[in-house]
Amino acid sequence: MDNQQFSTLMAETAEDAVNFIESTSSERPDYSLTSLALVDQLIESLSTQHLDEKEMFTYSYMLGAYLGEVYKKQAGGEWLFIEETEDEPPQTFFKNGERSIAFPGKVYHALFGQEEITMSEYIEQLLED
Repeated sequence: MDNQQFSTLMAETAEDAVNFIESTSSERPDYSLTSLALVDQLIESLSTQHLDEKEMFTYSYMLGAYLGEVYKKQAGGEWLFIEETEDEPPQTFFKNGERSIAFPGKVYHALFGQEEITMSEYIEQLLED
């Protein structure tokens, strides 16, 4: 899969997140910074549920795609997919200049309650740097 195909896949996955968020909150996220509050609310709700590994991966990837697309709208950049190696599973990053951000990984940790800040605060920090 080339970078353009992967970028298209991530944009489509972000749209899946929009639809999912809307189905749970009755509000439609619009890729604005203020829409990240909806993501934070959903992550908080999901983190209290007993999710299996497949659900954790799906929600992390979908919501991470949305975060990346919001960040992209604000700061530019592109998606980067790193193929599986002997030592590492496939990885998804968002690249902006020298910065590589693992948005799906951040969501995954947030779903486990291992993040000290919300995703909206995280995006704000990235944009300030």
